[in-house]
Parts: sequence; structure tokens; C-alpha cells
Amino acid sequence: MISESIQRVFVKPDDTATINCPKCQLVKTVAVGKFRTTRHTITARCTCSHSFPVSLDFRKCYRKKTALPGRYKIRAEVNDKHWKKTKLTGAYTMQAPASGNGHMLVTNISCGGLQFTTPGDHAIEVGQQAQISFTLDDRKQTNIMKHITIQSVAGNIIGCRFADDEPLEQGLRFYLFP
Repeated sequence: MISESIQRVFVKPDDTATINCPKCQLVKTVAVGKFRTTRHTITARCTCSHSFPVSLDFRKCYRKKTALPGRYKIRAEVNDKHWKKTKLTGAYTMQAPASGNGHMLVTNISCGGLQFTTPGDHAIEVGQQAQISFTLDDRKQTNIMKHITIQSVAGNIIGCRFADDEPLEQGLRFYLFP
């Protein structure tokens, strides 16, 4: 018996997926919407009677694993939501929201955002705005500079989405094509 790895299949917006039988190479497009809320790994059975595992990926955008070094710069927000009116007397110091910059490693990227890790301590918080820059490992060594919003922080793993008002560069769109 041949040990098979799980076939990863991306689900299209119309809830269909194209599955390829690893034994007979038959390709078939099937409706998989009923699995969206239940399970994402199924066992497919081909007409040649071969069964094999399939992992359904329901993401809006394809996510590509990477290992791209880059830099981030957190923008300090200067707006009134960080200041409170008080009736305190005495001397006190007002501090601006955290800002900073550092090195990062982009671990995965999609058309909507990316995930990166930092090598050490940081002051990054959910909701902060930042600018990132990194170079793709494509043939042209495309430089990417994007404005992002931090979506999640889990230790040194930072999840973010691209700013809505910025279009995706052609080089990045081509890089993400599966």
C-alpha cells in the first residue's frame, strides 16, 4: 500500500473544489459547501474505487508559506482617543502611544495580509498601524512596501491585514498565484 499525503484543495467562491485522483489522475469538480461549517478534511472516493484524504481550504485568498526577511515600523497614533481628561493635581508625564521598528520574518502571505515573527521583544499591539517592507524571493527580487493594521499578537507571531485603500502590487499578485 502506498502511503499518501493529504491533498490540499482550495474551495472556490461558488463552494466547489477541483479534486485530482492520485491513482488514475481523474480530475473532477465537486460541490463542497456542506463541509464549510462541519469538517475540512474528507475522504474522497474516485470512480476507479480509490479513496484518498482531501483537505478543503475555505479561505478567501490563497495563503503562501514564506521565509522573507524584512522590517516593520509602527506608527504612533496622535489622536485624542489615547488622552483622558482628569482633575488630578500635581506633576505628571503624558506618554504617546507605543511606536517602534525592528526586523521581522514574513512567514506567510495572502492577498489580504500576512503573518510575521519578530526575533525579540516588541511593543506591538492589536489595532496599531504600521509600515512594512520586504523583498520577495521571486526572479525580479521585487521590493514590497505596504501599510498594515495589526490584527493579532501571539507572543512574537504577528498577524496583520493590508490597508484597504492600497491596491495589491502586480508583483505580489503574481507571486501569490498558486
